[in-house]
Amino acid sequence: MTPDRYIPAPPISPGDVLRKRILKHKITQDQLADAMAVSRFSVNQIINGHRSITAEMALRLAHVTSTTPEFWLNLQREVDLYNARRNLEPTLAGLVVLRPPKRDDELFVDAS
Repeated sequence: MTPDRYIPAPPISPGDVLRKRILKHKITQDQLADAMAVSRFSVNQIINGHRSITAEMALRLAHVTSTTPEFWLNLQREVDLYNARRNLEPTLAGLVVLRPPKRDDELFVDAS
């Protein structure tokens, strides 16, 4: 039996990455919070998916984990889009398309 529609798996969240990749290296939430100069509550909220990654938090995380802010913001973006798609799916199907999609030959203009 095949399901009527495909439901993609949720993306990996910033909290999942912190829990599974950063904190597993004997770094505590307190140590991470202290390094980032934020509260342990803020770190815990991110880890448990109750707080989103802001640009400021992405900069802090990137600095203390030797990653990039784009990495953290991209993780958050994927989670946000996944949740929005799931919540808005019925509504989106009923919206009027004002600008139809372009064919491939309409997308590019020869500049020469």
